[in-house]
Amino acid sequence: MGTGASLPNCVGVNSVNLIGMLVGEPALRVAVEGEEVCTMRVAVPRVGRSGMPEPGVVYVEVTATGLRGRELADEVAEGMRIGVSGRLELDEWVTPAGERLSRFEVVADQLEVLDARPPSGPRGAPG
Repeated sequence: MGTGASLPNCVGVNSVNLIGMLVGEPALRVAVEGEEVCTMRVAVPRVGRSGMPEPGVVYVEVTATGLRGRELADEVAEGMRIGVSGRLELDEWVTPAGERLSRFEVVADQLEVLDARPPSGPRGAPG
C-alpha cells in the first residue's frame, strides 16, 4: 500500500475568503467554555465561471470568537458588507426528537467591516 512518503499537496487546504452582505443582526452568546461567540449570516453574490455575476446569492453562516466577535457584534448591522477569511467546519447536532442535523459554517480568523455603520447610532437607539 503506502510507502510512508508524503505526496506534495496531499494535506489539503481549508481556507475560505468571502465578501458579502450581513443578513439580519449578528447574535452574541457565551459558549459553554465561557468564550464569547458572534454568529451571523452573510449573503454572497453568485459569480459564474466567466467571472460575471449570476442571479441569486449563497447564504453562509459565519462565526467569530473572542474579543473580535464581541467587537463585531457592536460594529456591524444588517445590510453592511463584510469581508471574511477563515476555515470551513462542519457543525453536527441531534434535535430533541432524535433527528441528526448538520451544516457547514465559516469560522472566521479575520473579519473586516467594509461599510460605515449607518448614522443611527448604537443598535436599537433612535436616529
